[in-house]
Amino acid sequence: MEKKRRLLIKSVVSLGVLGVAAGAISGYDTQQRELHDLTSIGAGKPVVVQIHDTSCPDCRSLKSRSLNVLENQSEIQFRLADISTSEGRELQNKYGVQKTTLLLFDAKGKLIDTVVGLQTNVQLESLFARSFPPAT
Repeated sequence: MEKKRRLLIKSVVSLGVLGVAAGAISGYDTQQRELHDLTSIGAGKPVVVQIHDTSCPDCRSLKSRSLNVLENQSEIQFRLADISTSEGRELQNKYGVQKTTLLLFDAKGKLIDTVVGLQTNVQLESLFARSFPPAT
C-alpha cells in the first residue's frame, strides 16, 4: 500500500514538472516566432529589424543590447531577420546589407535609417530617440 502511494505521489509530481516545462517551452517558442515575424514591418508601428546570424558573437551582443534599450518602449517593435532562413536572407539582399546591421522602419514600412556594426547601449538609445521621437 505504501509503495503504491509513493508511486502515485511521484507520478503526480512528475506530471507537474512536465507541465511547467511544457509551458516554458511553449512560451519561449511563441517569443521566438514573434521575434522573427517580419510581417510587422509597415503594420502601424515603427520596427527595428536586425540582420542577424546566430553564429555571430557581435550579432548576439547587438540583439541583447537592442532588446535591453527597447525593453520599456512598447511603441517600437524589434525583429530579427535571421540570415540562415530564406526570409531573413531575402530582406538582407533586398537592402544590400551585411549581418550586424539594424534597419529602422517607420510605422508605414518606409526605411528611415540603416546602422551597421555593434552599437553601445548609449548609441542605441540616441539612435532610437532620434529616429522614433515620441508623438506629441
